[in-house]
Amino acid sequence: VRQGWLWGLGFGLCLGLALLVKQTALFFLFVPIVWAGVRVLWQRQWQRLAQLIGGLLVSVLLFGPWYRINWLLILTSGKRATIDSAIAEGDPALNTLDAWVYYWKILPYLISWPLLLIPIVGLLIYGLKYGLKQSAIAKPNNLPSPHPPIWSLTWLGVFIVGGYLLCSLNINKDARYILPLVPVLSLFLAYGLTCWTNRWGKPMRWSTVGLATLLMMLNLFPLGGRGLTQLLSPRVEHFPYLGQPWPHRKVIAEIIKTQPYLRSNLGVLPSTPDINQHNFNYYGALANFQVYGRQVGTQAKQVKQDMRSLSWFLTKTGAQGSIPESQAAIVQAVEQGSEFELHQTWDLPDASQLKLYHKQQPPIAVKPLSIKPVGDQSSIKPTNFYSNTSLSTTLTSSSRVKLDQVTVPETSPAGVPVPVTYQWTGSWQQLQSGIVILTWQPVELKVDQLKVGQLKVGQLKVGQLKVGQLKVGQLKVGQLFAKRGLLAKVEGSTDTNLQPSTDTNLQPSTDTNLQPTLRERQRRTTDTNLQPLTHGWLHDHGIGMGELHSSQLPSANSQFQVIERMAMFPPADIPAGSYTLKATYLNRQTGETYPIQVPKVTLTIDPAATPIPAPELDLITQMRILSTNLPKGLNGLEPVFEETARINQYDPIQDYLEQADLALSYRLESEPNNLDWAYALALSRVLQQDVEGAIAALKRVTQLDPQNPYAHAYLAFVYLYDWDGKNGENALKPALKINPTIPELQGLSGIAALMQGNVFKAWSVIQGLEL
Repeated sequence: VRQGWLWGLGFGLCLGLALLVKQTALFFLFVPIVWAGVRVLWQRQWQRLAQLIGGLLVSVLLFGPWYRINWLLILTSGKRATIDSAIAEGDPALNTLDAWVYYWKILPYLISWPLLLIPIVGLLIYGLKYGLKQSAIAKPNNLPSPHPPIWSLTWLGVFIVGGYLLCSLNINKDARYILPLVPVLSLFLAYGLTCWTNRWGKPMRWSTVGLATLLMMLNLFPLGGRGLTQLLSPRVEHFPYLGQPWPHRKVIAEIIKTQPYLRSNLGVLPSTPDINQHNFNYYGALANFQVYGRQVGTQAKQVKQDMRSLSWFLTKTGAQGSIPESQAAIVQAVEQGSEFELHQTWDLPDASQLKLYHKQQPPIAVKPLSIKPVGDQSSIKPTNFYSNTSLSTTLTSSSRVKLDQVTVPETSPAGVPVPVTYQWTGSWQQLQSGIVILTWQPVELKVDQLKVGQLKVGQLKVGQLKVGQLKVGQLKVGQLFAKRGLLAKVEGSTDTNLQPSTDTNLQPSTDTNLQPTLRERQRRTTDTNLQPLTHGWLHDHGIGMGELHSSQLPSANSQFQVIERMAMFPPADIPAGSYTLKATYLNRQTGETYPIQVPKVTLTIDPAATPIPAPELDLITQMRILSTNLPKGLNGLEPVFEETARINQYDPIQDYLEQADLALSYRLESEPNNLDWAYALALSRVLQQDVEGAIAALKRVTQLDPQNPYAHAYLAFVYLYDWDGKNGENALKPALKINPTIPELQGLSGIAALMQGNVFKAWSVIQGLEL
């Protein structure tokens, strides 16, 4: 009894580990498990049934947590790996005979004709002559007696037949899918070899094993005998490669040598068995995961974005392998365009040439500084964002991150990407862990009750701007005037000939009591007919876009410089005027924050300005723009996930999502009612598969956008994704009350009912589903 429970425990452990390693293990184990369950039920062996159930529960404890989070990924990736691949490869449809005999046809290639036919013939002779009874002539030949033969063959048959049928049910066909059947099939065939009796027994077994060994050696090593292998064991030659080495390691080493402090993403445009994104990604992983390989340029409409988003590309001459039609367009753009330069070439063993291209002006540049920055050595106590307390340690100005330079064009229209270059210096630890909270806001000047003739301007803010020699002549009511970022509107005065004040050197007020709250500013602005200057845009991101890599750090340098050549996006609806930058440092590891002094920089938004060519927007900005589609429901989700699939290629570890999560969380601490930020935070957490974080973010969204049924639907979906039917149903109630006719809401309601075991309600919902 005790041994049976131990076997049950061992079975559960093995099943759980098998499903964690490869989900398709279920193809081969499902039928035997069902067979065993039915058998013990039929024989009323309740203790064995309990052992089987106990083993299954143990396996659930192992694979359950991972499958709970990744079940949707498994389903979607399964579709891509089966249906999409089968269509692309032209595999036979399930309603044809070829789909069910496919693996039978290729079985000789996996086993060889001698190892397949000779054991089968032995089984047939043994079965025809002696049936299922024990052979009387087996004893003199010292052959193992099949006891009981029916059960040993039946159990092997259940495993083989069940696995074969379920693998054949998979529409995508490939020999590797049935390889787990081969070890069990070898037991069946070995049993067949023992069925050769009398004087033929021993010679037949030794000759079969000897011939199989010879075929194995001829297929693994170039020893000749090609005619024999093609006849008896075709299509399985796998000789060791003895030619010139392929330059995969050299390519990775050259990229690391050029950018030793960055994680690089290599766009691999050919797709041959020897040159493809997978093997370059493998060699990049061997180099401390500093280089990743990705296949881009697969869709014609994304070629331009792919080319602008990566700094490294590989092309080759000659055969290109399995590639889409759009590959030729991106190869031509990389090789003949002006953005990339040929960095190095390698001659390949197949007489073609491999070409490595590098962007002439890479978006991120890092270099160590031999001299530490000279500056104020005063110290500050940074704030801990995670706990809202001061850190006990102090940071000197030499270790803090500094913004040395910001380069932007003088003017730009709104609603288009604007090029911007940031130059940061600081210690490596602070740079690598740093997320910069960047706000481009209107230039502000604090002036209390500035009188210009009969014009009254109350509490007008234009940053650190000094106003001097402001002259107003023939200014009409309602006319806007601006000087050095000062923007105002003349209202209410009947005197159209306003005279300037005699004080020509106006300084900001130093009275701290004149600093009004937002509500006071809005009230006073209403009184004076001035609009509050509360517009602006964000450009939060990790320093170096989170691409800083530590494996090649020099030991002698403690200070580094990081240059970012990026693009930001002023929204189309911001008013014209002058904008400047405010910066805050956030440490993603410790939560510490401190202000960053910004050099003097001004960008004027002018609708009449000519747009300036800019790089591709950073991934965080793209994600935030995409999140504005979420309130639209299903129509908005389609572009979100289509574009997310694209931009995820550009960040192989999706670190931009963590950067966005931390930056938006920080901002929402001070502005908790910002709906756009709430949606963006929810999207970043959903894409990270952070269930608890996504639920918290979506609860905020439903509070800020309570009349949008899709906001409640998103929260319900995440609950259902987490297998929480009760909370999912509760989250759907407001949405169904707002608009009960949306089919997606009805479908989610049925799933919630089914998860709670209410089959009849689920069926009722599905029956009444309005499509």
